Amino acid sequence: MTVSIALPVTARPGDGLAAMDELTTKLTELYQDNYRQLLRIAVLLVDDRAAAEDIVQDAFVRVYDSRARLRDPDKALAFLRQAVLNRARSVLRRRKVAKRYQPRIATEDSRPDDTGRGLDRAVLADALTQLPRRQREAVVLRYYADFSEARTAELMGVSQGAVKSYCSRGVARLSDLLRERV
Repeated sequence: MTVSIALPVTARPGDGLAAMDELTTKLTELYQDNYRQLLRIAVLLVDDRAAAEDIVQDAFVRVYDSRARLRDPDKALAFLRQAVLNRARSVLRRRKVAKRYQPRIATEDSRPDDTGRGLDRAVLADALTQLPRRQREAVVLRYYADFSEARTAELMGVSQGAVKSYCSRGVARLSDLLRERV
C-alpha cells in the first residue's frame, strides 16, 4: 500500500519552497516506512483498528501541517511516536468518560482482530485491554515496539524505575490473565 501525503508545490529558486518540497518528500517516505509500525502500536494501546488508524493519520497530518516549523527533520519519527501515544491516551480518556455516563449495552464483536496472526494475537490484545493504562503503555512500548527503558521512560514522561515497575506488574498481570485463557 503506497499512500502519499505530498501536495503539489511549485518551487522557485530563492523562495524557500524548494526546501519545503524536499521536506514533504522526506515526510512522505517517513509515512511509507513507519505507518504500519505506528498503527500496530496504536492498535495495541486502544484495541480498535479504526480508532488506531485515525490516531496515526492525525499524527502524520499534524507533522505535515507543522513541517515549516520542524527544526530537525530527523526527529520527525520521534515526534510521530509521541503524538500517537498522546492521541491514544486521549482516546482512552474519552472512552472512560463515555463509559461512565452511558448505559451499558451488551454487544459482543463477533469479528476477529484482523491486525495479525490469529487467535493468539486476539487473546493477547484482549488481555492488554485489562491492564491499567500506564502498565499497558509500558509493556507495549518496551516489549512490542522494542524501545529501551530510557526511551520508554522518555515517551511516557516517567522515570526508568517507573517503567521497570510498570513492566514488571504488567507482565505479571498478563501472565495471570493468559493462564486463565489457555
